[in-house]
Amino acid sequence: MTKLSDLHYVLLAIAAKRSSGSILPPSTSIGVTRAGLTRAINALIKRGLAQEADAEDENSVWRVDGKRKVAAVVTDAGRTAVAEADGKKLEEAPPAAPPQDSVVAGAKPQTKQALLVELLQREEGATLAQLVEATRWLPHTTRAALTGLRKKGHVITASKADGISVYRIQRAA
Repeated sequence: MTKLSDLHYVLLAIAAKRSSGSILPPSTSIGVTRAGLTRAINALIKRGLAQEADAEDENSVWRVDGKRKVAAVVTDAGRTAVAEADGKKLEEAPPAAPPQDSVVAGAKPQTKQALLVELLQREEGATLAQLVEATRWLPHTTRAALTGLRKKGHVITASKADGISVYRIQRAA
């Protein structure tokens, strides 16, 4: 599995959605300097996640080589890395076995929030590390999702086991 920094992921994910596959122009929400963007694109090209191609328009120009305008575009390897980071299985990949601790054998949660609820409803509950691993979110995002579940009316309790917090959803009596 290819590890992607947040910047690399955003650049590749946006490019993968474009019909041209162009990494540029970047999203305005990225907030990276031109030098930082240059370093990031160079790293993607070096790793084979992007490649240079003729630019289709002025907005996608990555660099100018004489009279040739060059764009940086996502490669198939880059698309695969984005799909892996999103937790999606590619069409050619064999289907994964369902989790053994599912509430209903073979059933898979449709959303990450549903996955959180499923893990928290287990008798043993779930630690923050388990929730982070299952959702592939950062710890602060996972804690925010727990807060969101509380706001939706779920009663979530936290207890300590060997110095580690274990979270559970209280079941109705």
